[in-house]
Amino acid sequence: MGAAPRLLTAASVSALALAAPAAAGELRNPKTSEAFFGRVVAAVPAGATHAALYLGDARVAAGVVRGRTVAFRVRRPPGRYDVRVRFAAGARVVRRDEARDAWLLPQSGHRLARERRRDRVLTGRLAALGRSYPGWAGLWVHDLRTGATAGWNSDASFPAASTVKLGVLVAALDRFGPRPERSKAWPLVRDLATWSSNLASNRLLVLLGGSEAGGTAVVNRTLQRLGARSSWFTGNYRLDSGPTRPLGDAPRPLPVLTFRRTTAHDLGRILVELHGASLGNGLAARRTGLSRHEARLALGLLLSAAEGENAGLLRPYSRLPLARKEGWTSKLLHTAGIAYTARGPVVVVVLTFHSSTIDAAASRALGRRVVQTVGL
Repeated sequence: MGAAPRLLTAASVSALALAAPAAAGELRNPKTSEAFFGRVVAAVPAGATHAALYLGDARVAAGVVRGRTVAFRVRRPPGRYDVRVRFAAGARVVRRDEARDAWLLPQSGHRLARERRRDRVLTGRLAALGRSYPGWAGLWVHDLRTGATAGWNSDASFPAASTVKLGVLVAALDRFGPRPERSKAWPLVRDLATWSSNLASNRLLVLLGGSEAGGTAVVNRTLQRLGARSSWFTGNYRLDSGPTRPLGDAPRPLPVLTFRRTTAHDLGRILVELHGASLGNGLAARRTGLSRHEARLALGLLLSAAEGENAGLLRPYSRLPLARKEGWTSKLLHTAGIAYTARGPVVVVVLTFHSSTIDAAASRALGRRVVQTVGL
């Protein structure tokens, strides 16, 4: 199941991986809490003659080393692992480098095809699902391998709840980089992404802008830069109501909206840029403001997200790695995620709303049908 032992040299490592030396005890790729796509890279310490790769306590590859770097290709099921490379000279251990809680994703996840064409068949199937939902729904799918998209009511504005905390996450990783995980703000960033903590969000706003209003302005500029032009963040979490005008694909706009709003398409755009930045894509890096490391931290956090009160509208029905952000109130259940399939990554967004009280069972049933229809 593991990678076969093989000789690996500096020539097998990409120029990007060689860009900066790693500190002793730290892998070059991945780093702690990052998502990665199967390549493990480490700097070879002086005197080392052999290297062995461990996932947790299991040794999965080993070989003689030459040159200043060593690289392994991991072939194991996706999941969260402690990744270690042990360097030795004979029987003597020279150094151990590691990355804790790193998320291994399929190699097929290293794909990024922006929106190219509308999948009319899938669009029709999503439309049938959306119309059958006993409330208001917004659906969006983007296959990042082919660039094919599909959606229904995807540009209709919905109350966003916690989904627009994606904007806070991106802004915070940008502000506290280049190593956000070493900053004092990291516990807040982690709690925002994995637990959807309102308290963490509120405190990060002050750190980002010097005040709630200043931080809110930073987050809204971030959302605009990410292409989420129909989304709005209103500061500390409290309910505000106000009008908005749906645009584009909005056959069933909502009757009541909040200023804190978003669309299925907008959430899809944010996730595309996060994924793109994790691959080192230049346009995605400019739009997010994130380095590859910072974006991979974001994916790692979203992959580790705890199940929300709604248990997720996608996760219970798919065993695939899902980098996701959820939102829920008594009137809505939302999930936006990147599913890392064997054929490539797919962005899937399901938004559901009811003007009185949400029917959680109906929302979950819609999520299950979307997963089945998309083939996750």
